[in-house]
Amino acid sequence: MKRISIAFLLVAIASKGLTQTLSKDDDDFTIQLNTITTAVPFLIISPDSRAGAMGDVGVATSPDVNSFHWNTAKLSFSKEKAEFGVSYSPWLRQLVEDIHLSYLAGYTKIGRNHAVGGSLRYFSLGNITFTDVNGTVTRDFSPNEFEVLGGYAFRLSDRSSIGFNGKFVYSNLTAGVNVGSTGTKPGLAGAVDLSYAYVNEDIRLGNKNATLSVGTSISNIGNKIAYTVDSHRDFLPTNLRVGTGLNIRLDKYNSLLTTVDFNKLLVPTPPERGIDGEIISGKDNQVPVVSGILQSFYDAPGNVFQNADSTYEVEKIHVWVKSFAK
Repeated sequence: MKRISIAFLLVAIASKGLTQTLSKDDDDFTIQLNTITTAVPFLIISPDSRAGAMGDVGVATSPDVNSFHWNTAKLSFSKEKAEFGVSYSPWLRQLVEDIHLSYLAGYTKIGRNHAVGGSLRYFSLGNITFTDVNGTVTRDFSPNEFEVLGGYAFRLSDRSSIGFNGKFVYSNLTAGVNVGSTGTKPGLAGAVDLSYAYVNEDIRLGNKNATLSVGTSISNIGNKIAYTVDSHRDFLPTNLRVGTGLNIRLDKYNSLLTTVDFNKLLVPTPPERGIDGEIISGKDNQVPVVSGILQSFYDAPGNVFQNADSTYEVEKIHVWVKSFAK
């Protein structure tokens, strides 16, 4: 059983970053670590063991029942008429024993060019004991979140396909308890995923046959989520994924797959602010969803250093996250 205060839980939900003080050349300066946080991060947890073992790649791998998470468009290239799958993943097992992700998915092909199906994702945070500011136990609760998804894939040609998902997201982390005079509520959201897949099975490498695949998807495009009545709203973990794969068939029973995914979180970065709250570097991240997606490509504020004379220096940093498997 985990014992945690209500105030701590709410801070964890809406955490914005940390500040640490370092020294350099006898001058003190401060670096504000702008960690990008979103609501319902369970939406981007890999639901299947294959992708997890390969470093969370999946946008351009062969289609299977878990493709709704990675790239729904792949399903129209599936060799199977229908599939159904169930998975259960303990989460943070080295720290606690009752957090887990459960995933249920299935699809069916309609003719040669269409595939329809859906999935259910359930994330349990285990049992939590809520206390007030005095440490008095107020209640026990099991915070939980789930996603209900419906997906459709349509083949545009022999080698290309598009996919679309519609989903409903529910997140109940506080059981409706009040923090002071502020009431809490479950977070609700509607979102869509868009995806594209290209598959060419007629590749020759020397005397070996190979399949070249390319995929891209934008997932979790939807409204912001609020957990309190008078709180600002947090972005969903909107994510752009682009990848490619090459599967070389060595013989009748063996093949070699090389694949790589690139990911970009389409959520605006919090700006670096001064002591009085003024923006020193970056852009205001309290913007609408579409503006936030576009802004995420150019709003990185970099590292801000405050010198002993209260002036600031800005060091720009650009980072892409890459997943690779072979």
